[in-house]
Amino acid sequence: MGESFDVVTKCMSFTLNEQFMEKFVDPGNHNSGIDLLRTYLWRCQFLLPFVSLGLMCFGALIGLCACICRSLYPTIATGILHLLAGLCTLGSVSCFVAGIELLHQKLELPENVSGEFGWSFCLACVSAPLQFMASALFIWAAHTNRKEYTLMKAYRVA
Repeated sequence: MGESFDVVTKCMSFTLNEQFMEKFVDPGNHNSGIDLLRTYLWRCQFLLPFVSLGLMCFGALIGLCACICRSLYPTIATGILHLLAGLCTLGSVSCFVAGIELLHQKLELPENVSGEFGWSFCLACVSAPLQFMASALFIWAAHTNRKEYTLMKAYRVA
């Protein structure tokens, strides 16, 4: 007599402690050992968006200071912070995809579940290039304004 198991698919929310639990080599089997790659991929895909958000907020604060001080150097710093935030977002998306692919190698999807990425994944994929473009624009603007500022200074001396 074979036993049949019904797969129950429902969404569950995880606490903060559950987000950082170790992932096991054989999912669901605590005796199979810890899968360090999946564990750290999961932790990175959870923490990197917060790092990205912090860098963006710090960049906005520095950008505000650049407007108040009318200096070019904070604009370059804002561009660099946007670049780092874009790298964090791209890293988070990459960690998520790699973790999901590793999990799908261990477990098969149930019949009534489709393994597609959702709208939030698409937004994350779009936001990384936008952060890179913002970074390039800030650095380009600082570089362009520095040239104009130097030319204006030379005209004043003459």
